[in-house]
Amino acid sequence: MSCRCRPIGRIVVVALMFGAILSLDSARAEPLSRLPDGEVTTSAGWSAYLVDPVARYDHGVLGDAIEAGGFAVERNGARHVLRLDTGAVFEDRRVRLADLDGDGIPEAILIKSYLDRGSAVAVYRLGPEGISPLAESVAIGQRHRWLNIAGVADFTGTGERMIAAVVTPHLAGSLRLYRRVGQTLEVVAKIDGYTNHILGSRNIDLARMEDIDGDGVSEIVLPTLDRRSLAAISFEAGTASVVAQASAPARIVALVRLSGAAAIVRTEQGGQIKIGLRPRQEFQPQPAFR
Repeated sequence: MSCRCRPIGRIVVVALMFGAILSLDSARAEPLSRLPDGEVTTSAGWSAYLVDPVARYDHGVLGDAIEAGGFAVERNGARHVLRLDTGAVFEDRRVRLADLDGDGIPEAILIKSYLDRGSAVAVYRLGPEGISPLAESVAIGQRHRWLNIAGVADFTGTGERMIAAVVTPHLAGSLRLYRRVGQTLEVVAKIDGYTNHILGSRNIDLARMEDIDGDGVSEIVLPTLDRRSLAAISFEAGTASVVAQASAPARIVALVRLSGAAAIVRTEQGGQIKIGLRPRQEFQPQPAFR
């Protein structure tokens, strides 16, 4: 990025381990080029957004081959920018701001895709001096293999906030729970056969977090891989289980609203319908669609 502001206060840090270049810019610098379909997120006085549109990764899982080469955060008039090297992109639409370690300062959580080995969950620390890599999951291991983050919450009931993501939501649909251990994100538990994204769609919110059974711990509500049912997945005590489920009359294309066990979904037939999630033992799967 070109900048006509004075270089005073500008910091450049090369984070070789995570393949990132970090820079701190004055808020008076030239405007950054934002990702066209990116979103702005806010938390605890911080705002964040994806920047530097690039076409170096021809996957197009979100509808085009334009991804972000970096992201920016702003707070108290200061702007910090992190840019990836040419071997990776942020294949995402937003920077999730969530306090994982309970220090009152949010971390930045994104989908980072390597051009040669697919996607990983990446976490960055934010502070007065800028952005620094904090932890990252193991990449899927193959080019053009993606994951989609489902949410951040205390899913186990232990008080520890963790990250839930669906690995290859268009293939195996593996819902996984990640805990930060040092500089890595380790898988705590997983369950296969679920999805939170439709290939080529801009909608990355096909999953929601909700306390379905009223025990004070959030479940993850999302469609089954064939999108013919909606399920509530619990990770309480670190074990994945289906606690409630409901069938839909056609494939689910959007989860419009969720309140307790009542969901409003949009289907391929075009309308919105209300379906109620029932405890797993009461759920009777419907005959397969032809």
